[in-house]
Amino acid sequence: MSAERFDWRGVVARGLFSLFIVFGVYNPSGYSYLHWVLQGFGWFWAKLAVGALLTIVVLMLWRTTRGVLKLRGMILVTLFCLGAGMTLANLTGAGVFSLGSLVTGALLTLAALFTAGLSYSHVDHRLGGISHTEEVAK
Repeated sequence: MSAERFDWRGVVARGLFSLFIVFGVYNPSGYSYLHWVLQGFGWFWAKLAVGALLTIVVLMLWRTTRGVLKLRGMILVTLFCLGAGMTLANLTGAGVFSLGSLVTGALLTLAALFTAGLSYSHVDHRLGGISHTEEVAK
């Protein structure tokens, strides 16, 4: 993937990365960082290092998304995901929602929010030449 182009492959790659991070931190299946930490005190330093890395990545994703989409864009993406989920539930006949499906829907919405933020940041950089980074004064 070239930094010069914006196509569907870049969106898919950003989406897969966002899904990996969001569902890596927590998912209802029982195989996530949170479940690993709650299993006990074994591998303490590895758990601490992975937790610090995940925290940094999630905060970077959140900050980029918040900086690019602003509150209005984040609300629009969330409402779009809510509408898409309700439409999909209506079309498939899944009228009763379980707690697991609601949690999965919230996690998918968060991943979609991160994907939209990362993708829009790339488009904004390509069209406007704006980099979403902070400059540190020396």
